[in-house]
Amino acid sequence: MQRCSFILFLCPFLLCICFPASSSAQIFFDDFNGTSIDSTVWTLLNSKWGENPAKGRHGGVVPENVSAGNGNLIIRANGNLYKGSIKGHGQNTKVGGVASTKKMYASGSFEIKAKICPHPGALTAFWTFYYENDNFNHEIDFEFPGHNQAPRTPDSSRLDWGLMTNWRGVGEDQYNNADKFFGNQTDGQYHLYRFEWHTGSDVQKPRVEWYYDNKLLHTSFENIPAHAGCYNIGIWFPWWIKEADFESAYLYVDWVKITPFNEPNDLK
Repeated sequence: MQRCSFILFLCPFLLCICFPASSSAQIFFDDFNGTSIDSTVWTLLNSKWGENPAKGRHGGVVPENVSAGNGNLIIRANGNLYKGSIKGHGQNTKVGGVASTKKMYASGSFEIKAKICPHPGALTAFWTFYYENDNFNHEIDFEFPGHNQAPRTPDSSRLDWGLMTNWRGVGEDQYNNADKFFGNQTDGQYHLYRFEWHTGSDVQKPRVEWYYDNKLLHTSFENIPAHAGCYNIGIWFPWWIKEADFESAYLYVDWVKITPFNEPNDLK
């Protein structure tokens, strides 16, 4: 069985083990109603990526920060004020967690019902990912906080804005992104985050559409990925957002649903 391993990329780069879904793949759904995370479906990452020592260090992501309870996938972010025993990669502050699907998915609808981490000093992200080299980095991202101005700076980080990005490589001309206003995402309610990924065909243009609470916010038609990748849910600490001036905070996920489209341009 084919697998991707030791996957590195710029933003972020991670280690992940995942398996291609067959062309007859059915809808995937997980409502996290058990007392533990299904290890046949999810890999809990233990890695670090995207650190810039000149601008800020972090401790990556560890399995200890990912759990299940009360019908949720729960991902913890330990900020600058954390004094507990969980150790990340090089430090025990600015340590997050990621759950990654073992199967790889190409074109499809990727939907998650969640409460994002309510601090702009921790990055909540939902993304697909496949990497071969800097010119073959196929990825689609939801990231929060976004930025309400350009150029993006840590001080412009805002949780009522989100960043939507698609990649085919890590060079400046190989990705497209957009910051958009989402409104209040930290109101204590669950919200729906969905992107629909079309690799295309002879009659359908490749594109990615991003939706928030079933409202279309952004569509990209350039640098559209085609290769199947893992779907990832997590929190980490890049340098380009605000300081993590909190002890611990949480991302809560009620459910995840992936509906494969199995389009002709899918690469698996």
